[in-house]
Amino acid sequence: MKIHRTSFLVAVAALSLVACEQPATTAKDGIAATVGGDAISEVELGRAVARLGKLDATESAQARGRVLEALIDQHLVSHAAKEARLDQAPEVVLAMQQAQRQVLVEAYMERLFKDMAQPADTEIQDYYDRHPELFAQRKIYRVQELELQLAPARVAEVEAQLKQSRTLAEFADWLRAQGIDGKTGMAVKPAEQISAPMLAQLINMKDGQVVVVPMGENRVSVLQLQGSQAQPVTLEQARAAIGRVVLGEKRKTLLEAEIRKLRASGKIEYATGFAPAPQIGKPAGQTGKP
Repeated sequence: MKIHRTSFLVAVAALSLVACEQPATTAKDGIAATVGGDAISEVELGRAVARLGKLDATESAQARGRVLEALIDQHLVSHAAKEARLDQAPEVVLAMQQAQRQVLVEAYMERLFKDMAQPADTEIQDYYDRHPELFAQRKIYRVQELELQLAPARVAEVEAQLKQSRTLAEFADWLRAQGIDGKTGMAVKPAEQISAPMLAQLINMKDGQVVVVPMGENRVSVLQLQGSQAQPVTLEQARAAIGRVVLGEKRKTLLEAEIRKLRASGKIEYATGFAPAPQIGKPAGQTGKP
C-alpha cells in the first residue's frame, strides 16, 4: 500500500482534531518523539495508526513511521497557530469546545453500549421473517424516477395529471410547462438500497406502473417500475447483516431512553424565541427565559 505523507497529515489531523488539548504524557508512557517540549507518546502513535483501519504487518510498519512524521507536522502547525493566537479566535474556541463535547459523547456511548449482548438467534430469525421484501422475497428493481420540488398543496393536482398522461415523457413535459422543478434518472437497485417509502410501493407494483411517493418536505418522487428480478437471500446469508441491524436498533432504543432520562433530570432553559413548539398531547417543556 503506497502511503503519501501529505495525505497522512490530513488524515491524522482529522483523526486527532478532538485531541487539540491532550493531557501530558506520563513517565510510564514510551516517548516516540518530542516537538518543542511536547511529547508524542507511543500510545498516541499506536492509536493514530489503529484508526487508519486494518493493516497487515508490513503496511503497519510502513504506516507507523509516516504517521509519526504526520503527528510531528501536526504539532508544528499547532504550535504556529498558538503563536499566532489563533487558539483565542472565537470560531476556533467554539470548534475546540464542540470537538471536546463530541469525544465525551462518544466515550459515554461506548460505556453505555459496552455490556449490550449480541442479538440472539431468535431475534435474527424474527427480523428475517418480518422483512420478506428484504430477504425471502428480495428483488432487484429497475426504476425510472422523477424527483420533484413540489408544495404539498399541489400533490393531488400532480397525481391527477399523471393518471391522464399517456407516457412519463408527456407527464414530464406538463411539469416543465407548470414550472415544477425536478430531475430524472434511471436506477437498478436491490431492495435493501431503496428507501422504505419507495420499497413499500414497489413491492406491490407491476411493470410499467407509475406511482407518486411523498419523500419529505416539498419533495415528491414519481416512480415507474421498468422491471424486477427475484434474488432471494437465505437466513444464513443474511445473518451477519441482520445481526448488525438488530444491534443498531437496540443501541438506538437504549440511547433514546438514556437521553430522555438525562433531559428529565437536567436543567434546560431556552432563551426567548428558541423554545420548540409544544407537541399535541404532550406537556409543554421549559419556557424561554427573558
